[in-house]
Amino acid sequence: MAYFKDLFLNNLSLKLISLFFAATLWFYVTPIAPKDTLEVNYVLPLELKNIPPNMMTVGKIEERIGVRLKGGQGVIRDINPDKLSVSLDLSNASEGVRFYNLDPDNINVPSNIDVVRIEPRTIKIDMVKLKRKDVDVKVTLTGNPASGYRVKRISVNPAVITIEGPEAEVKDISSLEGLTINVTERKRSFSREVKIGTPQRNVRIIGKDVVIVDVEVDKS
Repeated sequence: MAYFKDLFLNNLSLKLISLFFAATLWFYVTPIAPKDTLEVNYVLPLELKNIPPNMMTVGKIEERIGVRLKGGQGVIRDINPDKLSVSLDLSNASEGVRFYNLDPDNINVPSNIDVVRIEPRTIKIDMVKLKRKDVDVKVTLTGNPASGYRVKRISVNPAVITIEGPEAEVKDISSLEGLTINVTERKRSFSREVKIGTPQRNVRIIGKDVVIVDVEVDKS
């Protein structure tokens, strides 16, 4: 017992100094997590960029991406969520279904913010070839003008519009139909502004989707 006591007390001051320096060194080399660190969840819009001009996406695509960000309180609180987004570059996309993995580089956050989670991490994109085509706009009349009157002429402006969509769907569309104008008991000429659409969900109209239909009514 006396041996251990002498061992402990021998050069005690030197041992205390050594312990002090060891503790000081540990303090400086051991990382300490900052107390003001925050982790915040956001739901951000997905932006598809640089889609090739001869291609388009079809089918359902995840429009909102959940992300968890980590950083200092001051930096996190200064973030404007409306300016955050998740972007996916499709400049090298090809026809068919492909899966893209999202990583922190896809999110426009400051360099001192860490992205600790992305959900979903994988996005499915279905690309098809794009086709444009000019088609006629056709109008159907319903009812009959007043007795002694007739529809002399119908004109549509513009009479031809351009549609765009998947090649397989556009090629089967020769005209846009389904526009109906009621002329029941009409005695005078009139005009109607009519909104038009396409028969296929993935086919869209290039330019305005409204036409002016002029119906000329005259005595028979």
